[in-house]
Amino acid sequence: MKKFVIAAAIGFGLFSCTPKKENVIAVDVLLIPSEEMYAQSLQLNSFINKNNPETIKLDKNHVPHITLLQCFINESDLPKVNKALAGLFEDIKNHDLKAESLFYYEEKEASFSMIRIENSTPLMDIHKKSIALLKPFIVKNGSENSFVPNPDGSAISESTVTYVPAFIEKYSYENFDPHISLGVAEVSLLDNLTVYVFKPIHFKATSVSLYQLGDHGTAQKLLWQSE
Repeated sequence: MKKFVIAAAIGFGLFSCTPKKENVIAVDVLLIPSEEMYAQSLQLNSFINKNNPETIKLDKNHVPHITLLQCFINESDLPKVNKALAGLFEDIKNHDLKAESLFYYEEKEASFSMIRIENSTPLMDIHKKSIALLKPFIVKNGSENSFVPNPDGSAISESTVTYVPAFIEKYSYENFDPHISLGVAEVSLLDNLTVYVFKPIHFKATSVSLYQLGDHGTAQKLLWQSE
């Protein structure tokens, strides 16, 4: 009986010491644009969404934003990540940003569209700094479960899952292309929006924020925001 108790105690000790599996989440370090730019993004997206209801719909759960970095992190590291990002907004808050153009592929019948943001020195600098600050926390073993689930229960697209871990290698530094995503629409509509709706304006960022990503790179769940 004594041997059994000792064996059970050892077995329990081994079991209790087994490390818990880390929950990995997909995150986006991003800039929220000022009210005027935010409103224009929603307006453009509303026309696009009417043309193609299947595309992304910008709202409070899919906020217009400029991505600085996308990556996978362990959820348990969130407090450390938030602390690392504290103060980052100071590097950009006084700098003007510029909405340059409505970008899409004009040779196609339908195209993904976005507001292209001028890649200024302050914007490039904060992009690089975001990577440097989060590099100690970045992991590669994310999956479909790392994203905010789709409301209809459908799978997160494979392109979304593979885009995130490739962001630094393929879409950063000299490949950094700051923009606000608007969705897919017929090019004939996008031509009209370029002429009659889009306004190339100067604006400022209102915050640096950390969001958990949803499908198609949408910023869905607010995790942290600069004060």
